[in-house]
Amino acid sequence: MPKFPTAIDDASSLFTPVDAFQSKPLETTATNAIGAGDSTISVASTSMGFADTYGILSIDDELIIYAAKTANQFTGCIRGAFGTAAAVHQNGSTVRANMVSGFLTALQSAVLAIENELGAVSARNYVRSAGDQVVTGNKTFQDGAQFGSGAKSGTGLVRLPNTGGVKWRRADDSGDLGMALNAQNHLAMDAIVDFAPGQTFGAFSYPDAGYASKGIVQVDPAGGLAVESGVLSLPPSGASPGAYPKVTVDAKGRVTAGASIAAADLPEHTHTASDIVSGELPVKVQKDGTDIGTRRAINLVEGTRVTISAADDPTNDRVSVIVNAAPPVAGEITNALGYVPADRAGDHFTGPVDCGPHQTIGGPLENMAKHSENFAAAAWDKNGGSCSVTSSAIIAPDGNHTADAVIAVTTTPVIQQQVAGLTDGGTYTFYIWARVLSGTRKISLAIVNNAYAAYLAGPTQVTLTTSWQRFNVTGTLASGQTGLWIVARQFAGNGDDWTTGDINLWGACLQQGADAQKAYARTWTSQTPHMASGVAVGPIVIAASDNTTSPIKVTGPGSNLADSTLLELTANGELILAGGSGNGYRFAELMEASNPTGWSGVIKVKNSAGVTLGYILLYSSP
Repeated sequence: MPKFPTAIDDASSLFTPVDAFQSKPLETTATNAIGAGDSTISVASTSMGFADTYGILSIDDELIIYAAKTANQFTGCIRGAFGTAAAVHQNGSTVRANMVSGFLTALQSAVLAIENELGAVSARNYVRSAGDQVVTGNKTFQDGAQFGSGAKSGTGLVRLPNTGGVKWRRADDSGDLGMALNAQNHLAMDAIVDFAPGQTFGAFSYPDAGYASKGIVQVDPAGGLAVESGVLSLPPSGASPGAYPKVTVDAKGRVTAGASIAAADLPEHTHTASDIVSGELPVKVQKDGTDIGTRRAINLVEGTRVTISAADDPTNDRVSVIVNAAPPVAGEITNALGYVPADRAGDHFTGPVDCGPHQTIGGPLENMAKHSENFAAAAWDKNGGSCSVTSSAIIAPDGNHTADAVIAVTTTPVIQQQVAGLTDGGTYTFYIWARVLSGTRKISLAIVNNAYAAYLAGPTQVTLTTSWQRFNVTGTLASGQTGLWIVARQFAGNGDDWTTGDINLWGACLQQGADAQKAYARTWTSQTPHMASGVAVGPIVIAASDNTTSPIKVTGPGSNLADSTLLELTANGELILAGGSGNGYRFAELMEASNPTGWSGVIKVKNSAGVTLGYILLYSSP
């Protein structure tokens, strides 16, 4: 069916079925069965007058439009045309075509040429007698023109010839107005042009004072223009005529000349404190959001391992500051959240055999977790690749680059380790240092039983910040159990937000007991059990914090005393030696020896009950 004027037709739409009895039909036969969806129909021959393109076929009760033909086929078939139903046809079916339909193609090119010249509704190339119409391009009217026989709905620029007259319709639609232009394109006689309020115009040309005939332009006050002595004009701006720096204006404030303003055109002025209205600088000096003060200068102070270089950059109106931080010196960090570097083991410490403010040899210096600072190790299970591990560039709590970055691969990252060899039914605390590079992040810590079927602790949510923090959870093994899992993970049930990005971990530790011990033992492929297995230390200066605590005591197998003491220096200054089958002995009271000559003194020997057994003589050469 035709599509014009809504759209331009094509060859396939300029067809109408014609009564087959109006002329003799063309006939041929199908050489294959025809399916309802076939677009190619094979026939005995198409050379009996069938149209070369876009003909109409009739097979049984179905009308078919074909796009082209070959010697034995109709191709590009549109099935079920003109409201008929696409059907299956048998081999040998009669295929007919009305000859009249072929003659329609001769009219198609002419019809399409006319349609293209006129244009569709959305882009007409002609002006209709009624209705809105947009006409583009410059239009020349040689014999005059009349605009606005109805209500005026819009106004644009109209170019008028030097001779003749143009009729204008009043804004109130009350009648026509006569107007003509002189050779200077100015109004040649008195006329009134009445513009509707609020309308704007692309350009105006009006006579100045001195012309014999003046056009009078009457403008509604809402239009924003004024009338002065019958000449359209703008009201005075208030500026005095004359030349101003870089700009020249006339009496009405119109700029008649000008040039770019250079820096030399601006007055010089040195700002002083009185120029600051509030008495403060526009920007306050703060530290962590707290006001430090308001001054006219900021002093940059170098610190430990930090150097500052600054230079004035007048070209860019700025001061350039470079801050350089030297890497930390090994052993320089004396205390970082409970960790003491090994190269400070020779320092003097307070407390009973105290290796620093937080590491007491007498305490449970123990770590049953393996690879405490290597989370990339296979001992740390990643739960099927839920996360990956890489070395972190930030400084760990020990002052070195020993921390790891654990990066979420899935939205539920988990890093965990199965720990064995624990005390049956014992209580254990899992510690770990953690932080993030920026902002905050919430994760959960947990202890899970060895079968990974129940939580022994947690999951407990902790909030990581940009500072290292040591977190811990405590759980108790069931009777008969000697293994468990230590876990750091994203847990949706707690509202955690570690679904992407990375966290930094360091110093995983599993110790027996429920108290938050600050001691930490670094581990690799093996565990560091309790003190009973021994501790290797560097040079230590031993000093008691007062006169009531023994500064040193060694216990172990082989002692014959009830408290398993092997060696003890008591608060009374006695040295106790125990072992073997005896009861242990005490050495005390170095005394002067008066007899025999040559002995310089004696050491009193006591049994474990403190009863004096005798003396050991000390001999000195005369």
